[in-house]
Amino acid sequence: MKNLQILDCTLRDGAQVNEARFGERAIRDIMDNLTRAGVDIIECGFLKDCEYESGRTYYPQPSYAVSYMPQKDRNVIYAALMDYGRYDVDKLEPYDGKSFDLIRISFFEKDVDQVISFIQKVIDKGYRVSMQPMDTFSYSDDNIRKVIEVANTLRLEVLSMVDTYSLATTNDIERVYEFYKEKLDKNVKIGFHSHNNQLNSFALAQHFIKISEPERNLVIDCSMYGMGRGGGNLNTELFAEYLNRQEMKHYQMKYILDMIDTYLVKFKKDFEWGYSIPMMYAGIYGVHVFTTNYLANKPNVTSYDLKCMFEMLDGHKKKRYDYDYLDFIYEQYIGGRGK
Repeated sequence: MKNLQILDCTLRDGAQVNEARFGERAIRDIMDNLTRAGVDIIECGFLKDCEYESGRTYYPQPSYAVSYMPQKDRNVIYAALMDYGRYDVDKLEPYDGKSFDLIRISFFEKDVDQVISFIQKVIDKGYRVSMQPMDTFSYSDDNIRKVIEVANTLRLEVLSMVDTYSLATTNDIERVYEFYKEKLDKNVKIGFHSHNNQLNSFALAQHFIKISEPERNLVIDCSMYGMGRGGGNLNTELFAEYLNRQEMKHYQMKYILDMIDTYLVKFKKDFEWGYSIPMMYAGIYGVHVFTTNYLANKPNVTSYDLKCMFEMLDGHKKKRYDYDYLDFIYEQYIGGRGK
């Protein structure tokens, strides 16, 4: 049976929905109850160069998270994510065992070479590290091989596949997995982070498990109630129940469901995430959520108009948010539509 771990990213990926303003009590309760549920890895928020604000899951240093954390369970890994280029790693506190055990480092393909020294500095501070290559399924073969080489050389905890724009199909997963299978050290876990724009995260996670070798250690990301920017993420409650029914894991569902009832249902009323037609097309065409929302909120734009404008977007710019360029696309399309 595969050694599979769930990583709950509610307090991190969900932070992109509510600007990380969960509130002190919610942060404590969520960490505590996920620990009680036996969730394997709890991602507690972002490490950012920022002023600390109580009740938010943006932390200038790991020590700011300690007051929210329960008594640490040796069977649970506590994690945070930092974006390459957005954190001064030289100022990172050394690992002291009281806060984060694992730091996940995200970066884009253009940063593959530069990120190596950044990762090494985090390792030198005593932390375990996961590499999160953003938009992994768009990487060239050479750069996939390169991130594998880095993961092996630095003896990382996890190398993930990250479906940043919800583009991935089963064929994409199989393509990247074959590289990992062939070259990645067996001691490095293989992670999978998806977005649910096309309502396929659950199916893709099951496929990822199915194609993986029995001896491979896997980490699959999810969030309670699917909380996350745009189309949201794989639902923790859905995936945990599935693994329980398959007798692969034994999560205590009461604690997960209690947090959904207590906090996530209210968050869903106050903030928007999950399936919608704009998010569906964002996934199909690989368009950034900011770009999607900007065009979708233009005057008199129908769902079909949005689809047509997505087809007009430059391949690179669709994954960024150049609002002058988007204004040009909108005016060009609307002008043509009136003819």
